[in-house]
Parts: sequence; C-alpha cells; structure tokens
Amino acid sequence: GALESYIGRSQVILFFLSGGYFRSKNCLREVRAALSQGKPIILVQEADENKGGGTLEELRAECPEDLQPAIFDADWPLVVWMRIEDFQRVSLKMIAEALLLQTPVYATEKALPLTVPGEVQGQNLGFAKPILLWASLANPGAKELAGELAAAFIGLYTVSTTDAPERATHM
Repeated sequence: GALESYIGRSQVILFFLSGGYFRSKNCLREVRAALSQGKPIILVQEADENKGGGTLEELRAECPEDLQPAIFDADWPLVVWMRIEDFQRVSLKMIAEALLLQTPVYATEKALPLTVPGEVQGQNLGFAKPILLWASLANPGAKELAGELAAAFIGLYTVSTTDAPERATHM
C-alpha cells in the first residue's frame, strides 16, 4: 500500500508512542514496514498521562510480542516528549539530533552540538560555594556516581570513606 511506499522513501522513521499506538492497525503497518525495510527508528514517548502517555513498560505491554524485541530492546534513540514549553524545546532538540544522526551526513558522529537558546544544559553549572559530597564505600556505585557529579558541577568535591567525614556538607 501507500503507507509502505512512504516508509520506503523515508530515511528515518519516528514512532510517537502513546497509549493505543500499538492497537492501531495502521501504526502496526508502519512499524512492520519500517522493520522489514531496515529503516532507522526514533522512539518518542508521550509523557503526559492526560494525552495518552505511559511508561515504557505499559507501552511495551501493548506492543505485539513478536515486535517487542525489535522496538524496545534494539537500543533505538528514545526521547521523552515533554509538554511544558521550555522542556518541549529540549525534546524537539533531542528529536532533531536523533534524526540527523541517522542520516548519511552525520552517521559517523556520536552527538551534535545543537542547543536551544537559553538552555541550562548549554551553560556551565556550579555551586556558589564549595560543596563536599560524601560517597560511602559501603554503597556500591556511590563513588563512581559522586565522581561523575563532581566532573559535571563546578565547586563540587567528593570524599569516599566508610564513615561520614566531619566536614561533609552533603551525603
């Protein structure tokens, strides 16, 4: 049919996942056509429950079992669609980046330097005064996570011990 032909002429297919998506005959045709034609897929998940949003587990449960691994386990880019204006802009940026990275021009790139004017992520984040974060050695993974946070935030320092240090400001 025409839908399969449209999929065939597309470079990338975006699935906007909301409640009922996988119960739609035409949406399933779209999914099956994209998979059978080997098209790259971008998943966009509706976050607002009032607009049919659901968790990935709920959406997966609606998906026919034979399609679940190809959709949910294949490591396709996933963007959560936010409806609050500032967050929506970031969702749109993430969709644009995911789409572009699937095209031949950008296929070798891992990320693109796209920004939304005024986006917080585009700015250096930090604390007004030094912060010492304690990562207990008794908590597996805490030291690694604390290190990632310290690398991302100016003014955040970490210490890893079994007992809390006297001068730690946050635990």
